[in-house]
Amino acid sequence: VKSAGPDQSKFIGFSAALTACCLSGFAGVYFEKILKGSDISVWMRNVQLAILSVPLGLITSYVKDGGIISDKGFFHGYDEFVWFTVAQNALGGLLVAVVVKYADNILKGFACSLAIIITCVASIFIFDFSISLQFAAGASL
Repeated sequence: VKSAGPDQSKFIGFSAALTACCLSGFAGVYFEKILKGSDISVWMRNVQLAILSVPLGLITSYVKDGGIISDKGFFHGYDEFVWFTVAQNALGGLLVAVVVKYADNILKGFACSLAIIITCVASIFIFDFSISLQFAAGASL
């Protein structure tokens, strides 16, 4: 089944989204097992993850935008909104780690589902959003 866009397939898009959901679920369960199965604190586990992720992120950014970074600096173009987004993602990651440490992955899933429902209801009143059948089917998955 082809969509209107160039070189886009609904089947491949759906398959990629479904695979991402399954991998996210498996990763959440594995993360919970690792976090609860050891005596290492949440903070030390985050440091261990950062030891791997920070160098990979730096290498990727220099491979993609090395010339621009060399000319203008790493933080060129960062404004208040970018810093707010970075801080929000960092705090969100710490919050997820604490929730998984003291609750469980299933409770985190219910919290995410509840957040989607609350956002949907708020969008109806704030942005005059109307729910379509396609949206309802996608949200129910």
